[in-house]
Amino acid sequence: MAKPDPYVIVHGGVHKTATSYVQSILQRNAGKLKKSGVYYIHHRDTRKEYTYPAQLNGYEKLGMEYRRKYSDDDLKKVSKNFFKKVKAKPGGRIILSDENMPGHCGQCVQAGKLYSRRKVLIPIFAQNIYYPTREVHLAIRNYADFFASAYVEYLRSAKGDGVMGENEMKRAVLSRMPSWTDFIAVVQEAFGDAKLILWRHEDFRALSTRIVGNLCGPDIDPESLVMPKRSRGRPTASHRAVRELLAEMERIGSAAALEKRVEIQEAYPRGPEFPGYDPWTETERAHLTRMYDRDVAEIKRRFDLTFLEPET
Repeated sequence: MAKPDPYVIVHGGVHKTATSYVQSILQRNAGKLKKSGVYYIHHRDTRKEYTYPAQLNGYEKLGMEYRRKYSDDDLKKVSKNFFKKVKAKPGGRIILSDENMPGHCGQCVQAGKLYSRRKVLIPIFAQNIYYPTREVHLAIRNYADFFASAYVEYLRSAKGDGVMGENEMKRAVLSRMPSWTDFIAVVQEAFGDAKLILWRHEDFRALSTRIVGNLCGPDIDPESLVMPKRSRGRPTASHRAVRELLAEMERIGSAAALEKRVEIQEAYPRGPEFPGYDPWTETERAHLTRMYDRDVAEIKRRFDLTFLEPET
């Protein structure tokens, strides 16, 4: 009788939905989980050794020129070596976590839509996983907050001149109207029979233990896991810091202003005195929130998935 394949779980993020926090819990407890047959692959290893080759394969299909190339055969070999290296026992649980599965934050900002290359990148990521994927876990977030956070991330990594301004970003989002419904449709089709588990980022605090428990499986008590050590991490830009940076970009150009972004961020750190970045007017935020609520209801009605919600 053939031995069962490992049971693969994909945690696909997305960006700005506490994905790094979940990854830190899994990494902090990786040794303990492994003893119980749960194999968490560090997200940096996943990104470097699997997601990145899969994306380069997709970029070539999109006609984009990169020095490094991965053919379909190359990607199959990379995937086999990557998963075999885990040495998961038959039936063991492999957790793969990378918010870059559908693309990058900057692509959302520049296109004004959710992961403009998703129709190419997500299927490649899904179809080249060496073992069958049994579950896919994802969070979604209010459009206003998602794109505000994505724009901060975009500014954090932007370089040179020609950086997209705030008003340009807002026009792109409001004219194209992002859709989690369309995004989830691509994910469900790409992963076929895999069970899809979804939640709203707004509910994360109430759901965090269940989310981690679902990822680790029934043999792990999530309450027994050690929480990650507190660290400063990367400071989050405040509304004032972004405003100062944008003003500098207008005054001296984006390339020169971006050289000062760390200095500006440290001068106006996010906290009680300096709230988080919010570029939307009250009317715009209300409109984006109505769209989000409508799409959440549509997702629950239309798709065969498990939608996690806080217990009343």
